Amino acid sequence: MPGRKILITRQPEQSIEFINNLSFNRLYPFILPMIKTIPVKFDISDSYYDYVIVTSANTSEFLRPYIDKLKYNRAIAVGKKTKHAMDFVGFRSVEIPETFSQKGLIKYLSNEPIAGKKFFLPGAEERPDELNKFIMDNGGIVDSPSVYSTEKICYDDGYIVEFINEIGFDAVTFLSPSAAKGFFSQISFSDIKKVPLFVSIGPTTHDYLISIGIDNIYPKTNFTVDGIVELLVDIYKR
Repeated sequence: MPGRKILITRQPEQSIEFINNLSFNRLYPFILPMIKTIPVKFDISDSYYDYVIVTSANTSEFLRPYIDKLKYNRAIAVGKKTKHAMDFVGFRSVEIPETFSQKGLIKYLSNEPIAGKKFFLPGAEERPDELNKFIMDNGGIVDSPSVYSTEKICYDDGYIVEFINEIGFDAVTFLSPSAAKGFFSQISFSDIKKVPLFVSIGPTTHDYLISIGIDNIYPKTNFTVDGIVELLVDIYKR
């Protein structure tokens, strides 16, 4: 297993835990960010929300300037890392569904009295609408402002292919559909000497890779950084 090279396509400042976990398990991490996040200006309503649902640490960070204006009853985080970010920003008594996904949130809320309740669902400009639809179909009221957008990082022609061929990666990891889109828009498989394993962190990212015909994927039920590291360790022990 030592010597296996893993490419992280996330921004460096968001990958410290991932890098440390890979290194601790004698896997070699490399960074090639494919997107950057840009804050979007928005206004916090004077309304009182029954639920605030935050799906990523990114979203939590972009809410920091508005936290004192946000009035709510319950706060829900998707994943432990998001909860940690929300705790740091100043959210109180943050709940975490067992499954870290939109489907997990829907299951978590399925026994709640949703009709007439107000939900605050901030997030990226491009995101799944499954949860919004579920809430509205059950009589809830949804306020879902965009708090940030993602922008593809463009490299010189041929740079990514040259980088991949020079290093010879065993696996490439994607933490979002945006990162995967940025990556696959700038490479040609015919130019890659050693096609790596692609690993998706999150069901939405996995579904996107499937939709563009990438079948060399390792999905995992535990869509967390720790879960993906465990998966890679298990694969390369064989």
